[in-house]
Amino acid sequence: MTATDQHANTIETLSEWKSSPGLFVGLDIGGTKTAVLVSDRSMNVLGWGTAATVTSSPQALVEGIYRAVEDVLAARGLATDDLLAVGAGVPGMVDPQTGIVQLAVNLNLHTFPLGSALSERFDVPVVLENDVRAASLGAYRWLKNISPQRFMAYLSIGTGISAGLVADGRLYRGAHGMAGEIGHVIFDPDGDRCACGLSGCLETISAGPSIARQWAHNGGTAEEVFAAAKQGDLAAQLVIQQAAQGVARAVQLLVMAYDVDRVVLGGGVMNAGDVFLEPIYAALAEMRAQSPLAERMLAADKVVAAPKEADVARWGAVMLAFLAFDNPGAFSLAGTRSQIGLKKNA
Repeated sequence: MTATDQHANTIETLSEWKSSPGLFVGLDIGGTKTAVLVSDRSMNVLGWGTAATVTSSPQALVEGIYRAVEDVLAARGLATDDLLAVGAGVPGMVDPQTGIVQLAVNLNLHTFPLGSALSERFDVPVVLENDVRAASLGAYRWLKNISPQRFMAYLSIGTGISAGLVADGRLYRGAHGMAGEIGHVIFDPDGDRCACGLSGCLETISAGPSIARQWAHNGGTAEEVFAAAKQGDLAAQLVIQQAAQGVARAVQLLVMAYDVDRVVLGGGVMNAGDVFLEPIYAALAEMRAQSPLAERMLAADKVVAAPKEADVARWGAVMLAFLAFDNPGAFSLAGTRSQIGLKKNA
């Protein structure tokens, strides 16, 4: 199995494709659950569902994913024989060219050719991508429907923090597929130790577990911190303000480094809603008040939050499935021939 190069991941005209028989499946594979979305070629949703992710072994993971898709299809009177391609967002280090996943601790994968294993099990082309970068394609699709832009950054704030960059509809991966790992940029050199080994990374300030840890209550969760803040807990409000300032600085960094038209916020922590979003907006407004450059580059409409119902993770994976289709080459999502070169197993 091979996959897209960094310049082929584009979704500009995907919605304009003509209808044809066959199904595309998008998978958001997490450590606890796998979310499935089934689409036809016209991007009509034909089915969706979730199932527990089986992580006891790589083989069990593959079989569990297959059964999750099979169950969603069967519930709609469909079958895996109708599949044309599968796309999947996966945590960890993912090489779309080889389908090899490394250091996906939550999936119990250290180095495993998940792409080829899934392609063999489904007997269709499969494209894998890092989960946040896959979700950035879904975010771009959502943004394109409400306010088309050429350049977008997707900033995901959850258990970790990462970004995906889309330029002219194309996913930018960088030289080593690590573009957007902003969660491990140092924001406070004197800050807490990060799991990566450095101190003061953005994740130690604004990620969900860090928000919970900085609150005074042992065993709390980020959700509990947000709930306490709504009830007037000053300590919780201070933690949220600090986390929001970290996110605002990350937005400023993405805008200044890549000159994007929009930054889309997503991830589990953003499900908190206005209690987190409003302090982020306030921190950005403070930047604008201090700097003419910030006023120009960080306009009030620069940052938007993707609603949960946009389902950017699963839709991004569906975008990958479209990229996987059409052996031996594939139509890129901009409607031009790409160099995907995926091969269906015999």
